[in-house]
Amino acid sequence: MATLLKNLLNRTSQRFLTLKFRLMLLITVTLLLVVGLPLAFLINQLDENYRIFSTNMLETTSQLVYQSVYEGMVANKPEMIQRGLETMAKEPNIKLLRIYRPLGEILFSSRKTEINSNIFNQNDGVFLDPNSRKTQETFVSMDDTYAHLHPIYIQEECLPCHQNRGSIIAVMDVQIGLTQQENLYASAKQLTIISALVIVVILWVILNFLYQGQIESRLKIIINGFNELSRGNLDSRINMPGRHELAMLAQEFNETVSKLKKAKENEDQFVQENLERADRLVTLGEVAAEIAHEVNNPASILLVRAEYIKDELLEDDSQAKYIDDINIIIQQTKKIAEITRNILHYARKLPQTFVNTDLNEVIQQSIDILRPRINKKNVVIRFQRKKSPVIVKGNSTQLEQVFCNLINNSVDLFVNEKGEIAIKIQSKDENKKLEKYRITYQDNGPGVPEEYRDKIFSPFFTTKKDGRGTGLGLFISRNIITNHHGKIYLSTSQTSGATFIIELEARNARD
Repeated sequence: MATLLKNLLNRTSQRFLTLKFRLMLLITVTLLLVVGLPLAFLINQLDENYRIFSTNMLETTSQLVYQSVYEGMVANKPEMIQRGLETMAKEPNIKLLRIYRPLGEILFSSRKTEINSNIFNQNDGVFLDPNSRKTQETFVSMDDTYAHLHPIYIQEECLPCHQNRGSIIAVMDVQIGLTQQENLYASAKQLTIISALVIVVILWVILNFLYQGQIESRLKIIINGFNELSRGNLDSRINMPGRHELAMLAQEFNETVSKLKKAKENEDQFVQENLERADRLVTLGEVAAEIAHEVNNPASILLVRAEYIKDELLEDDSQAKYIDDINIIIQQTKKIAEITRNILHYARKLPQTFVNTDLNEVIQQSIDILRPRINKKNVVIRFQRKKSPVIVKGNSTQLEQVFCNLINNSVDLFVNEKGEIAIKIQSKDENKKLEKYRITYQDNGPGVPEEYRDKIFSPFFTTKKDGRGTGLGLFISRNIITNHHGKIYLSTSQTSGATFIIELEARNARD
């Protein structure tokens, strides 16, 4: 139950936060202010004018009624007072005229049936409270009737019959019905209010339909386009004619999707080409391994035969002049065997287990593998071996691949200048708890431009021209070092060329 209520509240709050709800609320408030405020001011002004007019009319009528009964009151002739009220009551708008004592006894009335009765028992209930200290002239509105309660005070001419001059002797009640103009005004006022409400509703409905037709429907089309794009549909397009802002947004969406599609096609093509290149390199590596294997066998036979011939020539002094030639043949055959052995060693499948490995041997082996390329490019490699073994837990073949990738990258960058590569192993002590080895690899090449420093370890990123690079060397190298619980990064030191730092955890050779 709590979950259901929470979901309901969430849906309700989301609905209230929608653009449509806020816009409709703004439209409603605006319409009420634009139409309601002027209407309220107008009606208030008309009511004020109407009240002043009604008050003046009541006062004038009351003065006429008072004048009609004044002579009767001065002469103390009740029949004259009653006749005067009855005569004035014949006016079309006068509904009731009466005079009653402050305590409520009705003395005179155009409605004869209520004479001598008490005003407080009448249904109209319009009277002055005799107990109030602020008894004064009062105007009362009752439905379609206006009443004027006019106190009659004891004056100079009343003293022969009454005492306490200035006190209230009676109250004159004048009740007038609404005239035709007044009824027309009340109807017009009501009609004006209803018309204003109808106008507000009509405008609200029109604006709502305009929003739904011109904005909401188009927004739904755009949202559907984004939904299709989120599902990976790069052929999704939004068809929205016009020159308004939403049409411009739809056009921008279509252009963006077209660019994304083109970029995706280029990326797919790039990935496919690199995968094909990588596959060719793998095939080439396998072919090179097979060739090395096939070459190694006859090279071994040649070496054995050459050494056998050398032994026979050493026994015959007359053939000593051929010894130097045989030595050269043996030396070059050994070189062929060493090269093919290095190729076979480098082409082996990488094992998944790590063992104690000496970095001195790994780096030297990497240099020996690439010795033909290094010599061909006249590159000088200075490797500062440590006197003691540099033992790490790892895989020698994978680590050789890392250093081969670094050396290959440097050799490719040396064109005309004389290339130099320096490799140095140092011990790094972190907090005196865990010793690490830091391998500094530095060349004197052109270095890495600032804009490429954050990209060099990304897959398929290469700056080599003519499609010579796969963009996978440094990416694979970083993965290998990471799998060895180490890290490799490009140094930010301001030196010529490029400097890579490799850090690996040290291990005791007896582990």
